Amino acid sequence: MNAADIANLINYAFVLFFGIIAAFYMADLPFEEHHRLYALTLPGFSAIQLMCYLLFGQTVVYKCYPLLIHLPLILLIRFVCHRNTYISIIAVLAAYLFCTPRKWFGTLIASFAGNDPMVSNIGAILITIPLLLLIIRYVAPCITRLQHESKMLLSLFMLLPIIYYILEYSFTVYTDLLYTGGAVVMEFMDSVIVILYFIFSMLSLEFSSQIHKAQQANVLLTAATTQAQKEIAQLSKSEQQAAIYRHDLRHHMNFLQSCIQENRKETALNYINEIYDDLERSRFTRYSANEPLNLILSFYADKASAGNIQTDIRITATDFTRFQIMDLCSLLGNAFENAIHACEQMEHPDNAYIKLKIYEKSNRLCINMVNTYSMEPVFENKIPVSHKSNHGIGVISMISIIEKYGGVYGFSASNGEFHFQVSM
Repeated sequence: MNAADIANLINYAFVLFFGIIAAFYMADLPFEEHHRLYALTLPGFSAIQLMCYLLFGQTVVYKCYPLLIHLPLILLIRFVCHRNTYISIIAVLAAYLFCTPRKWFGTLIASFAGNDPMVSNIGAILITIPLLLLIIRYVAPCITRLQHESKMLLSLFMLLPIIYYILEYSFTVYTDLLYTGGAVVMEFMDSVIVILYFIFSMLSLEFSSQIHKAQQANVLLTAATTQAQKEIAQLSKSEQQAAIYRHDLRHHMNFLQSCIQENRKETALNYINEIYDDLERSRFTRYSANEPLNLILSFYADKASAGNIQTDIRITATDFTRFQIMDLCSLLGNAFENAIHACEQMEHPDNAYIKLKIYEKSNRLCINMVNTYSMEPVFENKIPVSHKSNHGIGVISMISIIEKYGGVYGFSASNGEFHFQVSM
């Protein structure tokens, strides 16, 4: 056995170690936690490969590699290490996929030395450890996260390694068509790349659409939860106020009785007026026949009033049955939040106002809100945006709700007034 054969044999050993270690790490089986697995697997597979190499030669081992190494390694990861089938296949085939840059580096080095096979083997051996460290550091963590993904996504990630594996063995191991097939094979390879590109593109768009829908649903859920909390807070406040009035009613009656008995009518009348004014300030305004809507609008009207912001709310619409009331409350709540925030930023908040009209036209619910502002809003694609942290979610939620009911919307700002219009 000459030096070239020894270099070739060592390269085979490095290929085996590289593939097994890379596959284990991508299957979330790091050496630090699985010493015994590595201690048994590496010598065991090495002994099998060496025995077959000495008995049958390099060519037979090369062609039987899928049965000698790859399939047993997949079964080992699946049934002994208890990883799912997708991860087991992806880990082994991805490790094989990374043997390509390793082999290419050896070929590149050999091209400067007259394409000497021994130099190619030495180059491949030298790049093994650095490439393996890169895989462990950057690639393996990404692959291990796939175990929590859907079968559809796992199938997508498994597609490319499988196709590459089949083509590699078909055109370079069992035949030499890649080097002798000419234009037909090269164009076939080009066609496969193009087809894979479009498959990945379409699937990526589908996944992106699903993620976008999930994000919209999450935004709606978050907004609905926030509005529900505000409604509960308003109900709690109303109940507390009612309890206070019930508790104080006896004292009021005793005082009035005393005034009447002592013929202090003026004092009694003044006291009654004070109670009436107090009730007026805390009264629950009924803007429509829909109680939850009244509740949320009263909450924001009180909030605006506390900031010296004038409000004018007019509702002539009567049919809200086509909509989930939580959606309407979330839509109007977010619109009011944005309007109040804009009014609070004004230099002279005493001049701030918010006007809301809700009416029906052509069997559609129409919403028109106007508020004053001093800080010019920023629009992107005719939608107001904010680049501040935790801002802009409300607008996204509003748009999602409107689109849910097939509605149209518009945002505009001019002459110190911001307009928000909806028809749905």
